[in-house]
Parts: sequence; structure tokens; C-alpha cells
Amino acid sequence: MPTQEEVTIKRLREQSNAAIARHDVGPARAILHDDARIIGSNGDLFDGAAAMARAFEERFADPDFVTYIRNPISIELDGETAAEAGAWVGRWKHGEVRGTYLARWRRESAGWRVVAELFIPLGRSRVA
Repeated sequence: MPTQEEVTIKRLREQSNAAIARHDVGPARAILHDDARIIGSNGDLFDGAAAMARAFEERFADPDFVTYIRNPISIELDGETAAEAGAWVGRWKHGEVRGTYLARWRRESAGWRVVAELFIPLGRSRVA
């Protein structure tokens, strides 16, 4: 049975996924700590939540972009830190990229926030 913390982190991830699907930058960024560091699937480093918000804005402006979905497979907890591992997919109108991701969460007075993420691409497909 999942702990309350695991349920909370999964719910936050679902909210972020839904915001990305709506192309809504504010709520998509909301799970990120201000100093979060994200390494995208192409190796780009997004240093801070503001940098990731700008990247979301650029991606959402692409008329072919559909969504990113992160699906947690496991969440491990140790005090104020959690490790989330899962599968992700980025969808565009004419294809997708998918792979594995790892996120480090930290519990703070404001709640759980992502402080680091790494996305590893493991496959691509094209839609005609």
C-alpha cells in the first residue's frame, strides 16, 4: 500500500501532466523548486524553474507539440527526500519520443517539490 507521501507525489505529477497537456505554463512549473535542475532528453540543462518555464513556453508555442507525460513506476522515500523513477513520452502531431526518467523530490514547508530531473530518450516513432 502506498504511503501518503507517495500518493501526494503521484498526484502532483498527474497535475503537472494535465497542465502540460493544456499547455498551461504556470501549473506545469508549479511542482519545480525555484533552483531545480532539469536535464532534458537532448542533454540541455534547464537551470531553475524559470528556465524550465521559458522552455515550456517555447514548446507550447510549437503547433505540432501535443504533450509530455511522465508515468511514475516507483517512488522511494527517505525523510525529506524522494526518488521517483518512471517512463515518459513526448508527443507531437507526427511522432513521439519516449524513455526513462528520474526525479529527485524534496519536502519543504510549501510541500513536495522537484529539485532535479533527468530524462533519457530510448525510442522514437513517426506517425504518417
